[in-house]
Amino acid sequence: MSGSVNIETRERIMQAAISILGRDGYQRLSTRAIARGADANLALMNYYFGSKQGLLLAIYDSLEREKFARQDAMYAAVDEPLSAKWRRAVDFYRQDLADGFVRLQHELNVQGYHDPVIAERARERILTWSALLREVAEHSFPQLGIDLPPELAVSALFSFWYGMEAQHLLGMTEQEGHFFEILNRIGDWLEAQERHSSQFQDAAGSGA
Repeated sequence: MSGSVNIETRERIMQAAISILGRDGYQRLSTRAIARGADANLALMNYYFGSKQGLLLAIYDSLEREKFARQDAMYAAVDEPLSAKWRRAVDFYRQDLADGFVRLQHELNVQGYHDPVIAERARERILTWSALLREVAEHSFPQLGIDLPPELAVSALFSFWYGMEAQHLLGMTEQEGHFFEILNRIGDWLEAQERHSSQFQDAAGSGA
């Protein structure tokens, strides 16, 4: 019984910290605010996480597992074209932006500017996601006739996406940045590549 209580208390502390980070930012993430939000004793934070840094890393790891599993499952679906997966990824982004996850992720990343341990965890995250997307690109690009080095395409995508997130968090509107228009046009372009590839394969099959 005590083990389950311990897990529940630890989770409540993490959820309280996630809520504060996503809503109010790192500057409001005090141990007292977390303890109050979790309805837990202040001393339990050190007991479960050792330090505020330990809590941030635990949050980072927990959210990373959840979001990565979501994307990994999506890209693993073999009966869905890349364009549809792209549009689902955009929908996920809208959801993550609305529920505060994007802000939370950037709040954590910013701490890496002066905390090398958190910076290393952020770099690991980027490399893990890059490897997933590079695998998708390596599989999909030849089928779609896309002549782009996967590693360069993924790097360009990451740079755009992080810049888009930062600008959204600063309040840039769609009219000012055209972010979702760009994402939609990429989806349209992928659909056109898929149609072209399908027509080419049909023509090759009938010629045989």
